[in-house]
Amino acid sequence: MTPLLSTRHPWRLHFGETPLPPMLPRTTDAVRVSMGLGMATLDTMLDSGHRVGPLLCCITHRRLLVPVVSGTAYLWGAAHSVCDAGPSLQCSTQGGPQSFCHDRFWAVPPDPLAHPTTDAAVLHDSLSLMRAQMRDVARQPNGLRAREMCHV
Repeated sequence: MTPLLSTRHPWRLHFGETPLPPMLPRTTDAVRVSMGLGMATLDTMLDSGHRVGPLLCCITHRRLLVPVVSGTAYLWGAAHSVCDAGPSLQCSTQGGPQSFCHDRFWAVPPDPLAHPTTDAAVLHDSLSLMRAQMRDVARQPNGLRAREMCHV
């Protein structure tokens, strides 16, 4: 079984949905993405020195809700994630039923890497690149990367 959250960085966890992280602006949009794709992407962004803010993790739906600057939802358009206008922070999918989120918590990047919101443009591009990499790995025989395969 794979770990629910796998990361290379010491994120600070705040169990429960409230209070909101103090650095979070009052008006934001929120990107909903799967935990696996989202955490791998955010790790890469932190490694590269890009802005990463707090995120709300939903264990029930295995989703990350990443606050980004207000107005991002109108520009988003991606197959790997959805960006909702406003700070609703809901896990439901469009047109689907909203089941209650039982276990949610905030994760904040380690200081001094934490920012009020995640850079939306970099997040969009990084999610696209990470999704392509994950798909390529999945297409490899046995799910292994070429450099990990034993060549005898």
